[in-house]
Amino acid sequence: MMDKRKILLILLAISAILTLLGLGFSAYNFYVFDKPFLNSTTKGLLSAFFFTLIIVSLGLSKTKR
Repeated sequence: MMDKRKILLILLAISAILTLLGLGFSAYNFYVFDKPFLNSTTKGLLSAFFFTLIIVSLGLSKTKR
């Protein structure tokens, strides 16, 4: 059985992987197609990652080891 701590850490890992993947696509578009790096998609991706980071850290602070 998975406890709450493990679920939150898996959620954080998935969020980090998706954020890095999205930033990789933004860097690709920046270098190949000369598009701006910090567009609305990149800003939304980063804000969603930091929101997940805050939620997970609050959840982990309330769990027992």
